[in-house]
Amino acid sequence: MNRVPLLLALALVVPLAHAEGTPQYITDDVSVTLREAPRNDAGSVGVLHSGDQVAVLETLGEQSFARVRSSSGVEGWMTARYLSPQPAARDRLSQMKSDLDSARAQIKSLQDELKSAKAQIDSARPAFELSQENTQLKSALAAKQQAMDAVTLHFDAERAKRATLIAGAGLLSGGVILGLLLPWLLQNRRRRRYGDF
Repeated sequence: MNRVPLLLALALVVPLAHAEGTPQYITDDVSVTLREAPRNDAGSVGVLHSGDQVAVLETLGEQSFARVRSSSGVEGWMTARYLSPQPAARDRLSQMKSDLDSARAQIKSLQDELKSAKAQIDSARPAFELSQENTQLKSALAAKQQAMDAVTLHFDAERAKRATLIAGAGLLSGGVILGLLLPWLLQNRRRRRYGDF
């Protein structure tokens, strides 16, 4: 019999303990009554909701009332503490989510462009390497051509020297031969002239 009240008490305490730990949040949705005069008992001319934009025409202080004009053109008085220079948090959150989605899309687009650029670089690398090799080969060819031109000039100079030496040697040989033959020929002529054989 003592167990029934104990079980009943335990059954009531467990949900209460659980209810205390459940997180809850205050809603961001606030409605403000637009009044005819700067008093709480003045008649209502409309209702403004969180995020509605208004133009402040006159204010009686931050903790009092402010005369405003709604975006639809309705003028009236409202409690000034509900005014904020920034849009409502949910509107800013919505804008930030939109900006975040836009930034993510832009990041994806830039990543795709980067992949495309890397692919183009990879495909152009062999051509670039060939171009560099071609430039190196052209430089080497130009150096070899200069060396060949220098050797050709040296060879031509040596050939001219040799031709000069050969011509000089030919003249010298011809002179020696003439020098040896001329006296013999002249001697033979003298003998013929005088009848000597």
